[in-house]
Amino acid sequence: MQYMVFKIVPLDWSLPVIIFNICISYQIIVLNRLLSMSSGDQVLEILNIYKEIYDTLQVVKKYFDILYMLALLMTAPELIFMTYLGLLQFKGLGKPDESIPGYVVRMVYNIEIFMVTSLPAVSAGLVTSAVEDLKLILLDRLLRERNKAHEQDLKMFLQYVTWRPMRFTLFKVVPLDWTLPVIILNVCITYQIIIVQFTNLYYFF
Repeated sequence: MQYMVFKIVPLDWSLPVIIFNICISYQIIVLNRLLSMSSGDQVLEILNIYKEIYDTLQVVKKYFDILYMLALLMTAPELIFMTYLGLLQFKGLGKPDESIPGYVVRMVYNIEIFMVTSLPAVSAGLVTSAVEDLKLILLDRLLRERNKAHEQDLKMFLQYVTWRPMRFTLFKVVPLDWTLPVIILNVCITYQIIIVQFTNLYYFF
């Protein structure tokens, strides 16, 4: 049994991750506003705040990688299997006592699993997007800055953000952004095709 808030937000291990990522993205947005309105003397202070946020994320991410990889390994096979059962039902090869509403419920459940699995990565994409906006603000400040000392601070900040951009990957392989749902979908479709071929189900289409 799985509980959802308004049938959208899952009440499981991913909820703290989603809330954490949204809070971090909001902090970066606040930093962007501070940087836009601040004087040149405050640039290094904002840089130190960014560094503290980044270091905190790195500590949390060590545990997140393990949890999220386990979640992907458990949910992806379930998605593939449930979709295959749906194909059997669609071709009239499933359980004879299963009705069309049962088939629809299974498909809705598949979509729900897909969304729940993708939400942490999508929320991480919010953080990356906020950092990209921060880079644009730094570039804009550099174009307008006339004080050499302040210009040097802005260049240091921009270089630091470029080297540590809060662009996350799962074990340095799988990107944690808007593209992850597409990757999950492609993997599920690929293995679904393989299963159909091995079970000779394509003869019935």
